Amino acid sequence: MPEAESSIFECLSKEDMDYLMTSRRNVVFNPGETIIKQNTSTTHFVCMKKGLAKVVAEGSNGKNVIMRLISTHNLVTAGGVISDDIRHFTVTALTTVECCFIDSSRLNTLLARNSRFAYELLKYNNKQSIQMLNTLIGLTQKYMPGRVADTLLYLKNEIYQANPFQYKLSKQEFAEMSGMTKESFIRNMKELEVSGIIIQRRNEIEILNELELIKISKNG
Repeated sequence: MPEAESSIFECLSKEDMDYLMTSRRNVVFNPGETIIKQNTSTTHFVCMKKGLAKVVAEGSNGKNVIMRLISTHNLVTAGGVISDDIRHFTVTALTTVECCFIDSSRLNTLLARNSRFAYELLKYNNKQSIQMLNTLIGLTQKYMPGRVADTLLYLKNEIYQANPFQYKLSKQEFAEMSGMTKESFIRNMKELEVSGIIIQRRNEIEILNELELIKISKNG
């Protein structure tokens, strides 16, 4: 049974759950491997059982934007499961990821006959869409210091829920989360460190003055 962080599957009967799970496939991905590829068909949706992955919007010019990170107990569709049958994002493992693939046609069958299940999935997808919309707003309307502040606060409060936190991201991936070049991200991080707002160690960041970082985020 998938352990998504929502009540999506709680409204299914044992028979419906058995129907959904009959064709599931458990898969383990290593760091750097592609779980879902943008522009492919939505034959399956994915339940993240363990690990950390990034959701990437791939640009035609080769520039990527990391829209969000997904972790243990998340449901992954990458868009299109009940709309246009096309994946709109690429999902790539950052750590070892354990997940199960479930046939999308079985999902659609249950959506057609279980209105509460359909409602819970719609609510879940809307929440993810709002999060990514807020990310886009920040990337397009904020200056670089505000974008870096948003990235650091997001990682501390929503992903790692720790301070300091040890990260699994490269500097390039940090930059893609912040909508800038790697060089610009490194420069802005250094300025935050010189100002005494953060401290950087090997694969670890500690936020020393979160109130000031929040102020930077709000001022953009």
